[in-house]
Amino acid sequence: MSVASLRAEWRKADAAYRSGSPLMSDEEFDQLEAQLRSVAPYAPELQVPGGGTALLSLNNELFEDWRYRLPAGITFVVEPKVDGCAVALRYVNGKLDAAWTRSGRSAIPAIDLVESVPRTIKASGIVQVNGELYDVGVEKSQQNAAKSLNKTPSGDGLAFMAYTLVDAQGDELASLQTMSKWGFIVSDAMVCTRDSEVIALHRRWEAGDLFDSLPTDGIVVKVLSHDLQRELGVTDRYPCWALAMKK
Repeated sequence: MSVASLRAEWRKADAAYRSGSPLMSDEEFDQLEAQLRSVAPYAPELQVPGGGTALLSLNNELFEDWRYRLPAGITFVVEPKVDGCAVALRYVNGKLDAAWTRSGRSAIPAIDLVESVPRTIKASGIVQVNGELYDVGVEKSQQNAAKSLNKTPSGDGLAFMAYTLVDAQGDELASLQTMSKWGFIVSDAMVCTRDSEVIALHRRWEAGDLFDSLPTDGIVVKVLSHDLQRELGVTDRYPCWALAMKK
């Protein structure tokens, strides 16, 4: 497939996703994007506004296969996988400066109307916060959030949950505490020191007994330590230190 065809297919798939009626799964879109990136890394569709860090997807292989590649004795955190639209926020010297979606499209028109996004935070320099824009109604959260990003937004019923403080020191819990102090909604993360605890939490989620007040399509398992996260690194598609566990 030519570069022009790949770009056209990417734009079509991205537009469908933003309209709330995706043409392909997240995994298929990631494969399409990786193919485009391999032959045209500087294609306009792949650029992030203002040079911010791109939003990666999540690996969703079997927990046992993922765990096998990690060192022994790891502590994990488990968080809800909110079913919405991934959005990155950039603050410069404490003021909201930019917001963009996974595809690099500006999300400022919608974000400006979402009350749960702080306009200022107590931080200097450049700070990037990644999170999920979602509809507080459990049904069709992703579709509603996507439509708000794609059309003239109202902000009605939308909320933003912060889940990553990019390039932070310490660990995941410290990052969540920091973002909470800044005024963000964050998840009630659960710490697991044994693999069996992670599996048990996933079973609770499957049974509808975990994170049931949120629109979720799975749970996210992360390595707690940021030092170990940096050691494990990322691929061109997803971080090696995190896993999505779905049904």
